[in-house]
Amino acid sequence: MKKKNASKVIWSIILVISILVCLLCAGYLVKYFFLDTTTPIIRTSETTATTSSQQEETAEVETEAPTTLDIPAQRYAEDVASLPEDDFVNFEELMEINPDIYAWIYIPNTNVDNPVAQSAEGVDDSFYLSHNVYKNYQFSGTVYTEKKNKRDFTDPVTVLYGHNMLNGSMFASLHNFNDKTFFDNNNTIFVFTKDKVFTYLIYSAYQYDDRHILNSFDMSDNSSFRQYLDSTLVERPYYCNVREGIELSEDDRIITLSTCMNGGGNVRYLVQGVLVNEQQSE
Repeated sequence: MKKKNASKVIWSIILVISILVCLLCAGYLVKYFFLDTTTPIIRTSETTATTSSQQEETAEVETEAPTTLDIPAQRYAEDVASLPEDDFVNFEELMEINPDIYAWIYIPNTNVDNPVAQSAEGVDDSFYLSHNVYKNYQFSGTVYTEKKNKRDFTDPVTVLYGHNMLNGSMFASLHNFNDKTFFDNNNTIFVFTKDKVFTYLIYSAYQYDDRHILNSFDMSDNSSFRQYLDSTLVERPYYCNVREGIELSEDDRIITLSTCMNGGGNVRYLVQGVLVNEQQSE
């Protein structure tokens, strides 16, 4: 009888240990695949510093919405003046980390405050879908564009891709624009490059299918480009907000931000912006 009891105790201990190991493994997998745990690159002149305090920093969603809604070009100076540090992005330091980094995207009142990369010639376009800015494997990846787009944002449509992370990083907070009040009170995208700062007016946000936009529309053809512009202004029954009074022409330049929908493998959530101001970096 004593041997049987001892055997039960041993097996109970083994069972408990096994359950704990399984829980630890599950936690590790969630952390590794679904949370962005990389050391962030901070948008300041101290770009390359990676102290433990910086590593713990996360962008916070501001709760206060602007009291008035102005065209971004008119309030550009006010918004840029509110950015931390005088030097918006130190691209020399960024390119020492990774020469594939060529831009920075920032959307006020969201967590979108990220470097933008494009893989080098000979490297697959989807490289940064699963690699961080240090070119190490990371599920959260890096915000990136494909080589179909030039790096100077002169294309009719520039498409930026980013994951919809569970912890709210990368492009997850784009889904804030599904809320009508948030959409109405937030309308600006800033893109920084080494030489210029681009300001875009966010004019629509909606659920879309998973087609490859730049392969589906010939943006060099005015008729096809017009078709695409019209598609971004369509009022859809679900997950859609379109800003009133927006008129687009074939001379406009569009930025398209693409991320996933929760639980939808064959759908995407797009946020569209039209260029309203372009100026040299100071």
